Amino acid sequence: MNRTYFHLVLSLALFSTLARIAPESTGRSPVSQQTISSAAMEAVIRSDGSYQLYFKSAGWVLRGALHDSSGNISLGKSGDSIGPYHEISIRFLKGTRTASIRIYDALPLALLQDRWERTGANEQPFPAFDALPTGLMRFSYQRTTFGIYQFGKLGVEGPWALFDAQGEALLLSPADNFQISRFEEGDDGAAESRILSTIGDLPSGFSHGTIIAAGQGVNAAFETWGKALLALGHKQPPKNDADATLARFGYWTDNGATYYYNYDPQLGYVGTLLAKRDEFQRLGIPLGYMQIDSWWYPKGAERRWDAKGSDLNFGEYLYRASPDLFPEDLTGFHSALGLPLVTHGRWISPASPYRDQYHMSGNVIVDPAFWKSTADYLHRAGVTTYEQDWLDVNAQPESNLHDPQLFLGNMAAALQIDNISIQYCMPLPSHYMASTQYANVRTIRPSGDRFDADRWDSFLYDSRLATAVGLWPWADVFFSSELNNLVVATLSGGPVGVGDPLGQTNAKNLFSAIRADGVLLKPDKPLLPIDAMYVADAENRRSPMVAQAETEFGNVRVHYIFAYSRQSAATEATIPVRSLGITGPTVVYDWIYHRCELLTPGADIRAYFSNGWSYQVALPITETGLALIGEAEKIVPMARGRISNLKLGPSILAAVLFAPSERSVTIAGYAQRRPVIRALSGIVTRIKYDPATHIFAADIAPSHQQTARIEVSEASPY
Repeated sequence: MNRTYFHLVLSLALFSTLARIAPESTGRSPVSQQTISSAAMEAVIRSDGSYQLYFKSAGWVLRGALHDSSGNISLGKSGDSIGPYHEISIRFLKGTRTASIRIYDALPLALLQDRWERTGANEQPFPAFDALPTGLMRFSYQRTTFGIYQFGKLGVEGPWALFDAQGEALLLSPADNFQISRFEEGDDGAAESRILSTIGDLPSGFSHGTIIAAGQGVNAAFETWGKALLALGHKQPPKNDADATLARFGYWTDNGATYYYNYDPQLGYVGTLLAKRDEFQRLGIPLGYMQIDSWWYPKGAERRWDAKGSDLNFGEYLYRASPDLFPEDLTGFHSALGLPLVTHGRWISPASPYRDQYHMSGNVIVDPAFWKSTADYLHRAGVTTYEQDWLDVNAQPESNLHDPQLFLGNMAAALQIDNISIQYCMPLPSHYMASTQYANVRTIRPSGDRFDADRWDSFLYDSRLATAVGLWPWADVFFSSELNNLVVATLSGGPVGVGDPLGQTNAKNLFSAIRADGVLLKPDKPLLPIDAMYVADAENRRSPMVAQAETEFGNVRVHYIFAYSRQSAATEATIPVRSLGITGPTVVYDWIYHRCELLTPGADIRAYFSNGWSYQVALPITETGLALIGEAEKIVPMARGRISNLKLGPSILAAVLFAPSERSVTIAGYAQRRPVIRALSGIVTRIKYDPATHIFAADIAPSHQQTARIEVSEASPY
């Protein structure tokens, strides 16, 4: 073979290879172009207005074309609240608009922005893609009450998740203007991100962003996406004990609770709730707060406290305590109760005098004066959290450029001054995303009224949306006798509350969720479906649901695995440990059956259902085969409220926290033979070991600082 022929063959082979791996050509004539790139993706804009995003790991491409582009392409690099980025931009529509694409240096993330340089029509949106990648599974949220999840169809408010069976995923959503943004897919497969088409001209300087995150797994894409939205909103996600509703166990009177528009006629409403508080006290269960629902204020033209339902006439007449129920107003009730309150809010009744006093939009008040007056009233009455309900329809402002943000923004600003947090209820997907702009919006309701097993799927999948944007999910009310609901609610990391009738509190169940002082023992990361569930449910397999929560101690992780049957015949679930992100040897503690199993890397967990559900705790082990279960009777045995620090090496080093009234707690673990347990501070007593189960337990007493430090090590074989 001569040298020329060899070079020709080599060149053809190289060209063929590049043709297979490079993004497809647009088919247009060669034009000048500019490219920016990161480890995860590449963006191209050409002078003819065509553009594309190429996702390197998956090989997917999104393409589109701008109208009347200027041909002049700008390149730059800078940084914003998300991080450092490279940016490429071009003018279009004869210079009246600018389209730009940012690719972040350290994140698999792109931000596409459409800016109006002059006032102009709301048309020709950017981005507008010719088609979404084909053959992918789809997951999104509906523009319906609670924003319930859906597979297949893509919701008009976003976010959209596109993924394949190998775990490659993309997530697309608006980056701003959430309540007036729309994501639309045409019959021909084209897709665009735009401002609501009913809004006409957009002003000079107006911009609209679209964010696209990539990830290995749907959960990773959600995490990257949510952190970016929080960064753009300059919001720090709240801790899981940020206020009374998150830190402590509570009592609720909303729909599904015993005392929702109902009370003991011999006691009256106030007397009934005070009696319930007293019952918790007699049982030794410290109540952290009490929620009062829409029954507490007068509604409609007749100003009735007991008017309920979705009829617009049953909105708030005045947002003040009904004198029929609270003769000493809300401040008097709070003083008698001695607990923080959570108060429910609706929309404004057509008969309300507020309509003449304050600036309205739709059936809500956007006037900052109203929200200041309301915040001051609630603050005086000891309110810790305000719950804005009916956000789906009745509590909606007009859809224009200003009122949606005025409604949520003025509400948040006024309540923030008085240190009152906010919970969104009956939200749309846009409310989840809009919460990233308001620091005191901390919790949200992801599923329907009265929590039970038929809500679990929607609660878990919608919790994925909530927790990505820094919200803790509130499962809603249930009864203390329902251990399965208590387990799910506690693992969610959000509020936990019950609505039991007088005389029917299951104290044993409740103590599995709290310390003696009422502090909730919760995971650091909330209960969410594992990545494999998205593929399984997209393919409609109806396999058991597997979800997990986590506690993190540096690089040491404890996994809490909740599984349940969605077919009556299923009696167990097989869960590969690799699907949980566990790579090393682990001990699995079955919380229901109180037994341990040592698993090697790559093994499966056999989760046996009890009444349709199972709960396992996967624990990392030391070099010598030791694992700490923690306080085994608690739903979250390794919660930071009990085990504040954990280090694994040849031995286990753990710090134990105590409530002020606690004299000792029992801490358990796993060992192949009886271990040595000693106190570095505090006292260790009553060490037990069961050679059949390999479970050890010891009573730990605190030092004078209500803490203890223990070391668990392997006993000498001699």
